[in-house]
Amino acid sequence: MKKILLAFLMVFGFVYAQNIAFVDVQKVMNQSQKGQKYKKEIQDKVNYYQKKLDEIDKKISEIQKQLESPVLSEEAKESKKKELADLRAEGMKIQEEAEKELSQMKAKAEMELIKEIQKVTEQYAKEKNIDLVFVGGALGGVIYHDTAIDITDEILKRLNGEKK
Repeated sequence: MKKILLAFLMVFGFVYAQNIAFVDVQKVMNQSQKGQKYKKEIQDKVNYYQKKLDEIDKKISEIQKQLESPVLSEEAKESKKKELADLRAEGMKIQEEAEKELSQMKAKAEMELIKEIQKVTEQYAKEKNIDLVFVGGALGGVIYHDTAIDITDEILKRLNGEKK
């Protein structure tokens, strides 16, 4: 459906659109200050969870070494095996929690950033009397664009507060 609409706009939209522009949304998301902030927040959360998982891995290794000891009683071995199983379960729980939280953080950040990019692009297009703005990057359907119609850097500047 999206491709049909894009084809329709490409064929019939050009008849009415006199000024056309292009924005690489992926570039704006990756290079804008807000995009960088969101990336850092997500990376900080990844590091937090990785640290927790590394601590559990360290404890698991220690227990595995203890289990190799010939002086450990059967009762102590059973206790250590239970502790090992509990740690593995905790690690799995933390990993699932991390995946869920990171996925939610990424989706929220992308949604907020896309809304802001759309708002800034719309303002820019109105100011510059642009009739039609195509979206490129990972979210777009543009195969080729002339750099003369690329307003990505202008949108990036405005999003970063460097209004020209």
